[in-house]
Amino acid sequence: MWDIYSIGDAAYLTAVLNAVAMLSGSGNMHALAGIGFLVGFMLIMFQGIIQARPPQLQHMLVAWVVYMGMFGPTVKVSVQDVYSGAVRVVDNVPLGPAAIGGLMSGIGYGATRLFEQAFSTPTMTGYGFAAPLHILQGVRKTTLSMTALGAANAPTAGADMARTFVNYLSECTLYGFNNGTRSADDLLRDPNWRTALGSTLVVPTTELWIGGNPVTKECPDAWTDLSNYLTTQYVPKLQASVAATLRIANPNDVPGAVNAALDALAGTGVGAQNYMVMATAAAMLPYARSANKRALLQGADAAAIEQAAQQRNTQWASEERLFSRIVRPMMTFFEAFLYAVSPLMIFAIGLGPTGISMVGKYLLFGLWIQLWQPILAIINLYIIMAVKFKMDALQDVALGNTPMPSILAIWKLDFILSDYLGVGGMLAASTPAISLMLIYGSAITATHLAGRLQSGDHINEKIASPDAVNPAAALNMQPIMNHGPLSGTVAPGAEQQSWSVNVGQEVQRDLRSSQQAMQRSSNGFSSALGSAASATASRSGETFDSHASTWMKDGGKSQTDSVLMATAEG
Repeated sequence: MWDIYSIGDAAYLTAVLNAVAMLSGSGNMHALAGIGFLVGFMLIMFQGIIQARPPQLQHMLVAWVVYMGMFGPTVKVSVQDVYSGAVRVVDNVPLGPAAIGGLMSGIGYGATRLFEQAFSTPTMTGYGFAAPLHILQGVRKTTLSMTALGAANAPTAGADMARTFVNYLSECTLYGFNNGTRSADDLLRDPNWRTALGSTLVVPTTELWIGGNPVTKECPDAWTDLSNYLTTQYVPKLQASVAATLRIANPNDVPGAVNAALDALAGTGVGAQNYMVMATAAAMLPYARSANKRALLQGADAAAIEQAAQQRNTQWASEERLFSRIVRPMMTFFEAFLYAVSPLMIFAIGLGPTGISMVGKYLLFGLWIQLWQPILAIINLYIIMAVKFKMDALQDVALGNTPMPSILAIWKLDFILSDYLGVGGMLAASTPAISLMLIYGSAITATHLAGRLQSGDHINEKIASPDAVNPAAALNMQPIMNHGPLSGTVAPGAEQQSWSVNVGQEVQRDLRSSQQAMQRSSNGFSSALGSAASATASRSGETFDSHASTWMKDGGKSQTDSVLMATAEG
């Protein structure tokens, strides 16, 4: 039995080997070999005629021996997954592909294991490429927000850990900053979550959502309940969420994986539970600062802090494991391709010397693939050692004085992980070019590799330092389409061809028209009312005068009327 170590997807490789075994057992492969030997025999005879010498039939004999040795007998093959350790057995595989795969994979995988033993770092074959970095990054991504926490946000019914963390940090932990009883270093540089987050201030109160109905307590009593709840209820649920993020089958294995990652990068003595709780506090502290600023009526500062936290969450959520996204799929395809094209070698061998040289290139192709693992092991060592040196400098008292897993150290670790995961992804993607350069020594391959290692210009310096003068071109070309949040996607100049309405101008025009009509109506009403009043007053005066004259004429004959009239006129 031949053992083949799969560096890609063992299930996919098993399916390919089953297909090769089925094809080799059918008569079609023998017919293909017959066609190849017929073409090869014709080529040798034609070469003999052209060169005026006897045909070199010994080449056909060698080709026949090679064919019978590679595709005559069949053997049993065990495919071993180097990542999970699973073993799959395939029967009736031709001896040639099985032997080439077993020898090449044994050399590549064996060299990788020897390298890892000499490096004394977390093995790539056992844990994965840059596993410590991905594990710590996975814990941070799981604790970024209420959505990222998943089930860990509500370990029990009625609990809300994100709201509880933000509320307690804002009203208790950060309250000491407001009254001057605590400094920033007390919180940011303390590596123990119990002393860093706890508050002894008795005056403030806070509301906790840790199951059941919300409770309001003074800060020391609230911290006692919250710290007990974190260790008994929150951390086990957080382990399950981290296991889902890191694709770990058993959540109980998460503390061991986190401890191994911390030991590899930050040294011993940093507990997994301490790191996970502090990672949660580091994620929730910006939101607590925003709430604290709003309580102090500092709305602009609160908005800036909230925006920065949201942008950071968006950036981290968009990052993926570069090894799983780039390298593993390439390994899976090319590894299976090596065995999938083996039936075509049956035809190539029959061509004689030309076909045998193709078999040699086929062997080099297998060696090219198996060199990926040792090269990745070297890259893995570089990344882990580089991050470890950064972490040592960060925690050194004379240099950084920022012990893990303090909140400040976790924030700085975010930048270190992002940088070196990016570097690791670029180097991992360059692994095929590196191994190809080693095998063929091609200048073209070396030039391509050097081009990948060049840094691009990712900074627009004109944002901070704009041009003093920007001369216009002789001819400016408009874009085909313009897009705006309110206008949508439109062609330039379309507004001149389409019907449009300006709502603001129309409203102002209607308002002015209404005001003018109201003014005219008011003026007309006032004028009519004045005319009516004047006319009424005139008619009243005329009536009184005529009545007085009548009274005077009618009552002017008696002495009594004369006295009354004189009195009235007076």
